Amino acid sequence: MYGIYCISVCYMVKIQLDLSEEEDRLVELYKLSNKFKTKQDAIKKMIRYFEVEIKPKNIHEREYFK
Repeated sequence: MYGIYCISVCYMVKIQLDLSEEEDRLVELYKLSNKFKTKQDAIKKMIRYFEVEIKPKNIHEREYFK
């Protein structure tokens, strides 16, 4: 039961992305070529193919991880 709870929590995460003009065009092309209804759906599929490293941007790492 604990594993199921963890999975449901992971799907509830919202992420805001600031896409450049070129990135926005790539997402739009991916959306159209795969017949998705929204860019959000396209991005959900696209992120499965990339490895991401998250780093704090506006705060020092030591303060962020306290």
